[in-house]
Amino acid sequence: MTIASVAAYCIALGIAVIIPGPGVMALIGTALGGGLKRAMPMIIGIAFGDATWLALAVLGLAAISELYADAFTVIRYIGVAYLLYLAWKFWTNTGELKAAEGNSKRSAFAAMLNGYLVTMGNPKAMFFYLALVPVLLDLSAIGVQEFALLIPLTFAVLVVSLSPYAMLASGAREWLKSSRVYKIMNRTAAAIIGTAAIAIGLRAH
Repeated sequence: MTIASVAAYCIALGIAVIIPGPGVMALIGTALGGGLKRAMPMIIGIAFGDATWLALAVLGLAAISELYADAFTVIRYIGVAYLLYLAWKFWTNTGELKAAEGNSKRSAFAAMLNGYLVTMGNPKAMFFYLALVPVLLDLSAIGVQEFALLIPLTFAVLVVSLSPYAMLASGAREWLKSSRVYKIMNRTAAAIIGTAAIAIGLRAH
């Protein structure tokens, strides 16, 4: 594993991450509805999902992932169900999102879990790690030390690439909050999250 190959991996991952998709849409909706307190844990959950896919690629488990395609489908629809639940909560809440003001630790964990489930069920992430990463990196040359380097790099790329989405959406939320248009804010978040759920649910296996 060379410096050039690692750089190529990071650049390709960053490009793949910033391209809007269901995960980005879910993050924007979460940031609109719950601010950075919900969005940042979700980014960490997304990063854990990417790290899981990277581990599967490094361990050569592409064939196993195909064998257990039904299990990944179940994970995907669990994520879809939770996104739809969030969309419903946002849509039916006419005031400021109560969930964001409740148990912060529980909300943060729920957002992190949701980010993980969305990533594990996202065909774009599956394609990148199981189809493109083997082209970018010599997986046979990745040992414990190389893997220990790739994991924090993956987290760093995810956080740097997704944080601007979260901050912009959270900033919009603060503006909407000051304008006292909570209903519009929550229903916008609901529409974005609901669209993300539908997009993930309709993607091919």
